Amino acid sequence: MNQYSVVKIKSLNKNFKYNEGSFGSRSPRVGDIAIIVEVYDSAFDLECSDENGFTLWLEIFEPSDAELELVCI
Repeated sequence: MNQYSVVKIKSLNKNFKYNEGSFGSRSPRVGDIAIIVEVYDSAFDLECSDENGFTLWLEIFEPSDAELELVCI
């Protein structure tokens, strides 16, 4: 996975909970399309936006948190 790659969430292995400290308006869901905005040694930031470009959610994912399908590099 590379920075700015587009991925689709096929399954979630972690329960992401939306709260006051969350960025965006909801938690990740199966079927969401997201962009990898940053890649770290053992994790990456994913951002999902709506059709107007507003962030729905921004979360740090570890490889074991979800099954992701690469949509576009």
